[in-house]
Amino acid sequence: MKKVRRLILLLAMCLAFPAVAQEQVTPYSTVDLTNLYLWRGQRLADVSIQPVLGVKWRGLNFFVWGNTQVSPPADENPAKLEIDIFLKYQLTRRLNIALKDVYTNKRGDGFFSYGRIGKASHGVELVLNYDWRYVVTEWTTTIFGHDGLNKSGERSYSSYLLTTVPFRIGKVNFGAMLGVVPYYTSRYDDNSSGFHVNMVSLKATYEIPISQRTGYKLPVYSQFMVNPSNEQAYLQVGCKVTLFD
Repeated sequence: MKKVRRLILLLAMCLAFPAVAQEQVTPYSTVDLTNLYLWRGQRLADVSIQPVLGVKWRGLNFFVWGNTQVSPPADENPAKLEIDIFLKYQLTRRLNIALKDVYTNKRGDGFFSYGRIGKASHGVELVLNYDWRYVVTEWTTTIFGHDGLNKSGERSYSSYLLTTVPFRIGKVNFGAMLGVVPYYTSRYDDNSSGFHVNMVSLKATYEIPISQRTGYKLPVYSQFMVNPSNEQAYLQVGCKVTLFD
């Protein structure tokens, strides 16, 4: 717990010294509609709506992201719901640090349960994101709340490394992604006992011009994802609607 307190204290100190001089508070909101909810090599839901509501100010980005299935299975009662709360801060032009609270209604003892792993409905993660110009890396570690277990049956402090290579061909933006589980945790449903790659993905995004007067464009995307560990493959399609920005 001492390490966790130090990490939270470090984040609080960083937030006291803004890196970006953006004085104006900017609210924004988007909604994704997708045929699959894919997460780190796993299929978590079928056709889903994923709204986002947030504000940006002086390098701070606070937003809430949600996922709910459009047509959940008949035997799923209540339907699975996920709510993620992010507090992100831009330390430098390339480095971002964030705290992420992940809640799902399928675990824990109610919305306000943050206790032991088997009782908590929330899991809090520390996220470090660095843009190396041609490659973006993101390291995530669960620091308290819901988590996976290690081979000894104790909290594993589940971690994940995501590497993304963005590139553009014509008018289409691509992202080639590689996801790595650095050490064993029961959080990932993979056939591995330790370090392994559980996601290889290629995502393509194209912006369809909707209005010449306003310049509004509708991003549509497609993603092909493979999980080498459990030998599964998925094809995702979706679109993102900007409500205001």
